[in-house]
Amino acid sequence: MAWPAATEYMEAIQNPRTCFSDPELQDDVPSLDRLGMPFVSSGQFAYVFKLRQDTGKASAVRCFRGFIGDRERRYAAIDAHLASAPIPALASFEYYPDGILVRNQKYPILVMEWIEGPTLDVYVAAVLHRREVLLYLADQWVRLVKALRDAQIAHGDLQHGNIIVQNGVLRLVDFDGMFVPSMSRMRSIETGHRHYQHPRRDEFFFNRDLDSFSSLVIYLSLLALADRPGLWTRFHDENLVFTRADFLNPSRSELLSEISRIGPQHKQLADALARACQAPPTAAPALPDLVAAKSKLPAWMVAPAGAVVVTKTREAPAGQSPSGPTVSPSYTAPGAGGLGHASTSPTTATSGATQTSAGPQVPSSTLPTNLRTAGILTRSISVAIGFALTGLLFIWAWVPLLNGIYRDLGFQDGTGATIWTYAIGCALFGFFRARNERRKLRAAMRSLPPQRVAQSPPVSHQLPTPSKTWPSQSHSGPHFPVPRSVGTRAVIASKTRLIYHRPGCEWARRISAGNRVVFTSPNDAQAAGYRRCRLCAP
Repeated sequence: MAWPAATEYMEAIQNPRTCFSDPELQDDVPSLDRLGMPFVSSGQFAYVFKLRQDTGKASAVRCFRGFIGDRERRYAAIDAHLASAPIPALASFEYYPDGILVRNQKYPILVMEWIEGPTLDVYVAAVLHRREVLLYLADQWVRLVKALRDAQIAHGDLQHGNIIVQNGVLRLVDFDGMFVPSMSRMRSIETGHRHYQHPRRDEFFFNRDLDSFSSLVIYLSLLALADRPGLWTRFHDENLVFTRADFLNPSRSELLSEISRIGPQHKQLADALARACQAPPTAAPALPDLVAAKSKLPAWMVAPAGAVVVTKTREAPAGQSPSGPTVSPSYTAPGAGGLGHASTSPTTATSGATQTSAGPQVPSSTLPTNLRTAGILTRSISVAIGFALTGLLFIWAWVPLLNGIYRDLGFQDGTGATIWTYAIGCALFGFFRARNERRKLRAAMRSLPPQRVAQSPPVSHQLPTPSKTWPSQSHSGPHFPVPRSVGTRAVIASKTRLIYHRPGCEWARRISAGNRVVFTSPNDAQAAGYRRCRLCAP
């Protein structure tokens, strides 16, 4: 059976009420490109569409390009493992085996959390000459790889297009090739991006060590670019800097040779990568065994100050007439108080996330999440702490200086006054730095074009009701038991869709264990930002 082409999926998604089985997706509106067609990104295994709820929340709908016999089994195994070993960096998802109707035939879809932010290559290009940001990214990468390895998970296709920088935090998307322990007898369905994978990787190599080679490639790329940004211009294309040619013949690789001359750590890692290229794929060293994360503090406490970068997207601003390429700001460098906000990413063959422009007004709902919750006080404290810790490196200079000043002013012992002066100075520096960053962010957001609520594409005929197309008895997807401890007023919610249901609702029983949230009452769910299911109306 031939699977739908991109144009057939696009035609179906223009009428969500007739094509989707999920009643909540039926009320969503597809985002459009500047030509007025559904906004879509194409990957190796799926077409990714962006749908918006009336609340403004967006979801990524992955429509698959071909048949894989055990796809449902694989996603069920991934979901079951993540329920017991959750990884915040992984986007939440729900798999629907009969989720979309195209040409009178049902096909599976994967509904994922839409992650706002640029893909790794876009982010790196924007902060290329900021060494501290690239080193911060490299450190966060080590922490993420270690978290995956500790959970016995391998992503299977670590590459720039599957890594999103969201608010200064690295997130992963596209789990088609993921490994979890219950898949130990399966084969891999892909061999990953050729510029990141071992040249001899095949379908039989499928275990927890699947990411060892690619994670080392990405880390060494970030480390090298931090000290040699010129490598980007010379070696970047559909990669960061390394290509498959470097892996096939590492002894003749100009890039590996140049990286080895940067410093001792670079040489050590370059030699490790060269040895891994010549050994079997299973012998590649795990990145956490080679390097350790420099900080265990939360990302917002150690991230460098933010930067504003302008990028382009094919997605038309919500509610505006498609009329050409749009430009929206991307807050690409992370800020400790949440200044590293969303951005757009080019619509390449990945499932990366893009974002449309915000309005000219700056209500709290349009500001980055961390900036709204933590606010200027948290940012001030984090900057002050960072400044104070840095200043301790120069304690030999400022302590004698301040002591001498206070003694000249008549203090017998200036130690106490010196400490108080240093503490107050750090606090004032943090406050004024945070206030200045907040002003810059607001000024950037005010310069954007207005955003209006997106409207459904017009149709000239009466759409049939969902119940006629998708009768409840036709659902064949998995059902997950609702916990017996749920009270009479409790509701079941989905993290992926931010929707809550009655415990007995058909769609509540379909929420996987990893995405299920239980609230004691509908009011609690609404206070947490969830909306009620239109089907069971709890």
